[in-house]
Amino acid sequence: MSTKKREYIPKNKTNGQVKGRRKIWVENVKFLTLTEYEQLRTTIKTASRPELVNRNLLMIAIALNNGLRASDVVTLRVGHVLNKTKTRVIEQKTGKAKTLFWNNCLAEIINYLNDLNYHDENDYLFPGNQDGHFSVHGFYEMLQRMGRKTGNPQLAAKLGTHSFRKTFGRQLYKKGVNVEIISQLFNHSSERNTRHYLGIEQEDLDKVVQNFKFE
Repeated sequence: MSTKKREYIPKNKTNGQVKGRRKIWVENVKFLTLTEYEQLRTTIKTASRPELVNRNLLMIAIALNNGLRASDVVTLRVGHVLNKTKTRVIEQKTGKAKTLFWNNCLAEIINYLNDLNYHDENDYLFPGNQDGHFSVHGFYEMLQRMGRKTGNPQLAAKLGTHSFRKTFGRQLYKKGVNVEIISQLFNHSSERNTRHYLGIEQEDLDKVVQNFKFE
Protein backbone atom coordinates (compact mmCIF):
# COMPACT_ATOMS: atom_id res chain seq x y z
CA MET A 1 0.00 0.00 0.00
CA SER A 2 1.37 3.39 -1.03
CA THR A 3 2.24 5.83 1.75
CA LYS A 4 2.45 8.78 -0.62
CA LYS A 5 0.46 11.69 0.73
CA ARG A 6 -2.46 12.65 -1.48
CA GLU A 7 -2.21 16.19 -2.80
CA TYR A 8 -4.99 18.48 -1.66
CA ILE A 9 -6.71 20.03 -4.68
CA PRO A 10 -9.98 21.82 -3.85
CA LYS A 11 -12.67 21.24 -6.46
CA ASN A 12 -13.52 24.90 -6.92
CA LYS A 13 -9.97 26.15 -7.18
CA THR A 14 -7.39 26.24 -9.96
CA ASN A 15 -3.64 26.37 -9.82
CA GLY A 16 -2.30 29.81 -9.12
CA GLN A 17 1.14 31.21 -8.55
CA VAL A 18 3.83 29.50 -6.52
CA LYS A 19 5.07 31.48 -3.54
CA GLY A 20 8.24 30.02 -2.10
CA ARG A 21 7.51 26.35 -1.53
CA ARG A 22 3.80 26.90 -1.12
CA LYS A 23 1.30 26.73 -3.95
CA ILE A 24 -1.24 29.50 -3.88
CA TRP A 25 -4.76 28.54 -4.91
CA VAL A 26 -7.01 30.96 -6.74
CA GLU A 27 -10.64 30.40 -5.87
CA ASN A 28 -13.27 30.41 -8.58
CA VAL A 29 -15.98 31.09 -6.02
CA LYS A 30 -18.96 33.35 -6.53
CA PHE A 31 -21.03 35.66 -4.35
CA LEU A 32 -24.02 34.34 -2.41
CA THR A 33 -27.62 35.49 -2.49
CA LEU A 34 -29.40 36.25 0.79
CA THR A 35 -31.40 33.03 0.41
CA GLU A 36 -28.21 30.99 -0.06
CA TYR A 37 -26.53 32.62 2.94
CA GLU A 38 -29.54 31.87 5.15
CA GLN A 39 -29.58 28.29 3.86
CA LEU A 40 -25.92 27.94 4.82
CA ARG A 41 -26.59 29.37 8.29
CA THR A 42 -29.48 26.97 8.82
CA THR A 43 -27.33 24.03 7.77
CA ILE A 44 -24.52 25.08 10.10
CA LYS A 45 -27.00 25.16 12.99
CA THR A 46 -28.29 21.66 12.28
CA ALA A 47 -25.27 19.86 10.80
CA SER A 48 -22.28 21.17 12.78
CA ARG A 49 -21.18 19.46 15.96
CA PRO A 50 -23.01 21.24 18.83
CA GLU A 51 -19.80 22.69 20.26
CA LEU A 52 -18.84 24.16 16.85
CA VAL A 53 -22.14 25.78 15.85
CA ASN A 54 -21.44 29.20 17.37
CA ARG A 55 -17.85 29.21 16.09
CA ASN A 56 -18.89 28.44 12.52
CA LEU A 57 -21.70 30.99 12.56
CA LEU A 58 -19.38 33.70 13.86
CA MET A 59 -16.68 32.99 11.28
CA ILE A 60 -19.00 33.45 8.33
CA ALA A 61 -20.73 36.45 9.94
CA ILE A 62 -17.42 38.26 10.43
CA ALA A 63 -16.21 37.38 6.93
CA LEU A 64 -19.43 38.54 5.27
CA ASN A 65 -20.13 41.74 7.22
CA ASN A 66 -16.59 43.06 6.89
CA GLY A 67 -15.51 41.59 3.55
CA LEU A 68 -12.58 39.85 5.23
CA ARG A 69 -10.14 37.35 3.79
CA ALA A 70 -10.08 34.03 5.62
CA SER A 71 -6.50 34.67 6.78
CA ASP A 72 -7.70 37.77 8.64
CA VAL A 73 -10.71 35.98 10.15
CA VAL A 74 -8.76 33.07 11.64
CA THR A 75 -6.05 35.29 13.18
CA LEU A 76 -8.40 37.56 15.12
CA ARG A 77 -7.83 37.75 18.89
CA VAL A 78 -10.39 37.79 21.68
CA GLY A 79 -9.46 41.40 22.40
CA HIS A 80 -10.54 42.43 18.92
CA VAL A 81 -14.19 41.68 19.71
CA LEU A 82 -14.55 41.62 23.50
CA ASN A 83 -16.76 44.52 24.66
CA LYS A 84 -16.16 46.40 21.40
CA THR A 85 -18.27 47.68 18.53
CA LYS A 86 -15.30 48.11 16.19
CA THR A 87 -11.59 47.39 16.06
CA ARG A 88 -8.50 48.07 13.96
CA VAL A 89 -6.44 45.25 12.46
CA ILE A 90 -3.54 44.87 10.05
CA GLU A 91 -4.38 42.72 7.04
CA GLN A 92 -2.26 39.58 6.73
CA LYS A 93 -1.89 39.84 2.95
CA THR A 94 -1.42 43.57 2.38
CA GLY A 95 0.03 44.75 5.68
CA LYS A 96 -2.47 47.63 5.58
CA ALA A 97 -4.74 48.79 8.40
CA LYS A 98 -8.45 48.03 8.26
CA THR A 99 -11.31 48.95 10.59
CA LEU A 100 -13.79 46.18 11.38
CA PHE A 101 -17.30 46.83 12.67
CA TRP A 102 -19.26 44.37 14.81
CA ASN A 103 -22.75 45.91 14.67
CA ASN A 104 -24.03 43.10 12.44
CA CYS A 105 -22.19 40.34 14.35
CA LEU A 106 -22.90 41.22 17.98
CA ALA A 107 -25.33 38.36 18.62
CA GLU A 108 -22.90 35.81 17.17
CA ILE A 109 -19.99 37.31 19.16
CA ILE A 110 -21.89 37.15 22.46
CA ASN A 111 -23.08 33.58 21.87
CA TYR A 112 -19.60 32.41 20.95
CA LEU A 113 -17.72 34.15 23.78
CA ASN A 114 -20.14 32.69 26.32
CA ASP A 115 -18.88 29.23 25.34
CA LEU A 116 -15.23 30.05 24.66
CA ASN A 117 -12.74 29.06 27.36
CA TYR A 118 -10.15 31.81 26.91
CA HIS A 119 -7.50 33.08 29.36
CA ASP A 120 -7.01 36.68 28.26
CA GLU A 121 -7.61 39.08 25.39
CA ASN A 122 -4.46 37.98 23.55
CA ASP A 123 -5.84 34.48 22.99
CA TYR A 124 -6.87 33.67 19.45
CA LEU A 125 -10.60 34.04 18.89
CA PHE A 126 -10.64 30.81 16.90
CA PRO A 127 -8.04 28.52 18.52
CA GLY A 128 -6.51 25.68 16.54
CA ASN A 129 -3.33 23.85 15.66
CA GLN A 130 -1.85 26.26 13.12
CA ASP A 131 0.38 28.53 15.21
CA GLY A 132 -2.34 28.46 17.85
CA HIS A 133 -5.25 29.49 15.63
CA PHE A 134 -7.73 27.77 13.33
CA SER A 135 -6.38 27.39 9.79
CA VAL A 136 -7.61 28.81 6.49
CA HIS A 137 -7.67 25.24 5.21
CA GLY A 138 -9.87 24.24 8.14
CA PHE A 139 -12.22 27.12 7.35
CA TYR A 140 -12.40 25.99 3.73
CA GLU A 141 -13.09 22.36 4.67
CA MET A 142 -15.86 23.41 7.06
CA LEU A 143 -17.54 25.38 4.28
CA GLN A 144 -17.25 22.46 1.89
CA ARG A 145 -18.85 20.08 4.40
CA MET A 146 -21.67 22.47 5.17
CA GLY A 147 -22.16 23.21 1.49
CA ARG A 148 -22.65 19.52 0.71
CA LYS A 149 -25.03 19.12 3.64
CA THR A 150 -27.30 21.92 2.34
CA GLY A 151 -28.38 19.52 -0.39
CA ASN A 152 -28.05 22.40 -2.84
CA PRO A 153 -25.31 21.53 -5.37
CA GLN A 154 -25.37 25.02 -6.88
CA LEU A 155 -24.68 26.57 -3.50
CA ALA A 156 -22.02 23.97 -2.68
CA ALA A 157 -20.21 24.74 -5.95
CA LYS A 158 -20.13 28.44 -5.09
CA LEU A 159 -18.64 28.12 -1.63
CA GLY A 160 -15.09 28.98 -0.77
CA THR A 161 -13.34 31.23 1.70
CA HIS A 162 -13.73 34.23 -0.65
CA SER A 163 -17.49 33.76 -1.06
CA PHE A 164 -18.27 36.16 1.78
CA ARG A 165 -15.79 38.82 0.70
CA LYS A 166 -17.26 38.78 -2.80
CA THR A 167 -20.80 38.86 -1.41
CA PHE A 168 -19.90 41.91 0.69
CA GLY A 169 -18.51 43.72 -2.35
CA ARG A 170 -21.40 42.78 -4.63
CA GLN A 171 -23.94 44.01 -2.08
CA LEU A 172 -22.17 47.35 -1.79
CA TYR A 173 -22.07 47.64 -5.58
CA LYS A 174 -25.75 46.70 -5.83
CA LYS A 175 -26.60 49.44 -3.32
CA GLY A 176 -24.84 52.01 -5.49
CA VAL A 177 -21.53 52.33 -3.64
CA ASN A 178 -18.85 53.61 -6.00
CA VAL A 179 -16.32 51.01 -7.15
CA GLU A 180 -13.51 53.34 -6.08
CA ILE A 181 -14.72 53.16 -2.47
CA ILE A 182 -15.13 49.36 -2.62
CA SER A 183 -11.60 49.13 -4.01
CA GLN A 184 -10.29 51.16 -1.07
CA LEU A 185 -12.18 48.96 1.41
CA PHE A 186 -10.59 45.89 -0.18
CA ASN A 187 -7.16 47.55 -0.27
CA HIS A 188 -6.94 46.63 -3.96
CA SER A 189 -4.26 48.26 -6.10
CA SER A 190 -6.74 49.41 -8.74
CA GLU A 191 -10.46 49.72 -9.48
CA ARG A 192 -10.02 47.32 -12.40
CA ASN A 193 -8.82 44.62 -10.01
CA THR A 194 -11.95 45.18 -7.92
CA ARG A 195 -14.23 44.98 -10.95
CA HIS A 196 -12.58 41.76 -12.06
CA TYR A 197 -12.65 40.30 -8.53
CA LEU A 198 -16.37 40.99 -8.13
CA GLY A 199 -17.23 39.77 -11.62
CA ILE A 200 -18.70 43.11 -12.67
CA GLU A 201 -16.08 43.95 -15.28
CA GLN A 202 -17.54 41.60 -17.91
CA GLU A 203 -21.09 42.52 -16.92
CA ASP A 204 -20.38 46.18 -17.61
CA LEU A 205 -18.79 45.35 -20.96
CA ASP A 206 -21.76 43.18 -21.92
CA LYS A 207 -24.21 45.98 -21.08
CA VAL A 208 -22.37 48.38 -23.39
CA VAL A 209 -22.70 45.98 -26.32
CA GLN A 210 -26.24 44.91 -25.44
CA ASN A 211 -27.47 48.51 -25.32
CA PHE A 212 -25.68 49.55 -28.50
CA LYS A 213 -27.93 51.08 -31.16
CA PHE A 214 -26.74 52.43 -34.49
CA GLU A 215 -28.55 55.73 -34.95
